[in-house]
Order: sequence, then structure tokens, then C-alpha cells
Amino acid sequence: KEYRKVYAGWWENDQRSGHGVCFHPGGERYEGEWSHGVRSRRDGSVYEGEWLADRPNGQGLLLLSNENLYEGGWKDGKKHGPGRFFYLDKGQLLEGIWAADIPKCGILMDFNRDEAPAPTQYPIPKLELADPEGVLAEAWALLDDSHN
Repeated sequence: KEYRKVYAGWWENDQRSGHGVCFHPGGERYEGEWSHGVRSRRDGSVYEGEWLADRPNGQGLLLLSNENLYEGGWKDGKKHGPGRFFYLDKGQLLEGIWAADIPKCGILMDFNRDEAPAPTQYPIPKLELADPEGVLAEAWALLDDSHN
């Protein structure tokens, strides 16, 4: 009992890389792909975060092979709950709510668009009210009418 098995698999530059098995206390283990010392996926993406039943669950970060990334909530291995998806190749950010890997609502905005390798043809315009005071006055008028 001098030794215990912690990891069995491939290494690259002193980090877990390729296929391997990591053994955790209590009998838990992860068997699968590794990249740069962390659990990976076969498509070249890397997930770092909380796991449950060997799937992303809780909070985590997914770095895709094209360097786009998602950070936020996970459930049963799918994006779920509040999160942010950085389209670094296009210079945009989607911040919103996901359910079963599908964005349900959110805000899409430009993010480091000038530094993106393949930015969208046109920037996302800023939305502004033409008459903010008029909109506020109308809202107050509707509120006053609702009390009568």
C-alpha cells in the first residue's frame, strides 16, 4: 500500500494529453480525452468546471477548438441557465439564458470586434430612444390613469 493509482494514460509536455484515466478518492474516476492537463472532448474542445455523472454539470467553461468559448451553467452535459458565449472569431458576445444547449433569450453585442479574425460585415448598432423624455412622460401618464 505504498503506491496508489492516480492517473494512467498519455502525457505531453508534462501534462495529461490524449486518452487517459484519472482515479479520484472514493472510487470516482474519469476516463476519456485530455488536453493541456484538463478533461477534453474528441472535437478538440476543452471543458473546465464541475462534473456530475461524468458530464458537465454546475458551473463551467468550454473552450472550443476555434477558440470561441462559453462560460456559465451546465446541466446533464448541456448549456443550461445563465451564461455567456464569446464568439471571438466574429467579435461578438451573447449573454443570456440557455436551456438544453439552446439560447432562449439574451443580448448579442459586439465584443472586441476590431481584433476578431473574421468580424461580421457590419457592427451591431446601438439602440437609442429618439425621445426618452416623451416615453417616460407617456409611461407616467399610463401609470396615473391606472390608479383612477
